[in-house]
Amino acid sequence: MLMMESMILMVSFLFLNFNMYKKLYFVSNMMFLLSFMMLSMNSFFMEWINLSFNFGLNFYSYGIIIMILWIFGLVFMSINQEKSFILCMNLLILMLIILLMNFFSMNMLMFYFFFEVSLLIIFFLIMKWGMGFLRIYASYYLMFYTLFFSLPLLLVLLYLYNLMGSLSFLLLESMMIKLNKILFLYLIVGFLVKMPMYLMHGWLLKAHVEAPVFGSMILAAILLKLGSYGLLRLMMIFFQNFLEMSKYFIEIGLLGSIILSLNCFRQIDMKILVAMSSVVHMNLLMSSMFTMSKLSFLGSYLMMIAHGLCSSGLFYLLNLCYLETHSRLMIINKGVLIFMPSMSLMWFLMCSSNMAAPFSLNLVSEIFLLMSLMNWLSLLMIKLFFYCLISFMYSLYFFSFIIHGKNFFYKSLSSGKLINYLILLFHWIPLNMMILNLKIFI
Repeated sequence: MLMMESMILMVSFLFLNFNMYKKLYFVSNMMFLLSFMMLSMNSFFMEWINLSFNFGLNFYSYGIIIMILWIFGLVFMSINQEKSFILCMNLLILMLIILLMNFFSMNMLMFYFFFEVSLLIIFFLIMKWGMGFLRIYASYYLMFYTLFFSLPLLLVLLYLYNLMGSLSFLLLESMMIKLNKILFLYLIVGFLVKMPMYLMHGWLLKAHVEAPVFGSMILAAILLKLGSYGLLRLMMIFFQNFLEMSKYFIEIGLLGSIILSLNCFRQIDMKILVAMSSVVHMNLLMSSMFTMSKLSFLGSYLMMIAHGLCSSGLFYLLNLCYLETHSRLMIINKGVLIFMPSMSLMWFLMCSSNMAAPFSLNLVSEIFLLMSLMNWLSLLMIKLFFYCLISFMYSLYFFSFIIHGKNFFYKSLSSGKLINYLILLFHWIPLNMMILNLKIFI
């Protein structure tokens, strides 16, 4: 109830005759206030809370909603230089409401509806504020790729409604439902594309390259979590189907993580490297989820939050370099220690968090994910060893290449405004401070 009143207050404030920057910072502060308010409710221990007419919260959606509010607070702080400022702000507020409704949904059809509407908005954001001339191609690629694989999901949902008479998560979780393998693949393929699973990740790389900085922050931090959260909800309902198919998806996810980690070494575009790193983490998450253990669900939940904060911060950080050099190529942006010395600390903090160094939440989540996979099959230890080694190496390679070396193109550049450091610290502080109070998740 308090959240709804706060959202109404925030939207009504936008129509008052104030300076647009005042409105922007008001909305941003409201996001942080709402996230702290939800933290103070301390409802992590409850299975279902605030149930009312197909809307409610459970253990897994609670933390993700707090992360959504936090990320959107940072997004609103970062859009003050964008063209068509008012339209951009209104679209982002609409997207925020749709994403909140998505994670509040307790009905599968309603979840699907908000799931698809959020893609329409990110499609328009890339079309309107994209960075390159290929943004139209990338946005259509995103739309057709995701909608094509979502249509089988809609057909299976209609079949389930005809079979069960309801699509409520609460009702379906209380039943033991088993589908044949074809229908089951139709059901999960829409979520696997959104995660995205290896071999279905091409749309994400193109979308990230052409998306504006706030589009990349939302896409990496929140929209990828729609796929993993949807898969998590389905695992509660179709437990038997997931057990039967688990070995195939675990192998695909682990092999995909190793192959893409190796592929990161040959990237020259910083944005593609960070996007590929994002796919690597999500494939490890998917592999662990298919072990169907309580530890894997907890590790996946922590990884969703940690990955959201870390990848969003990295995209914002490399955008600061892009604004100064007007290039995403690593060879042009190297030597940050020389031409942007005060920004080199932020590069170290974000890259170390990305490689799961202590004391980031990534470390805890990866430990849980690796433990669940080794409990499922001890022979996976060899693949997991190579995954850990290579993922550490490409993060270190990325950091050392950007920070060190001699830049022949620039002698010195602006190290950015104070608000840039504030946004980056607001990514890094919760990512590393949450390890001090893991009791709220366990």
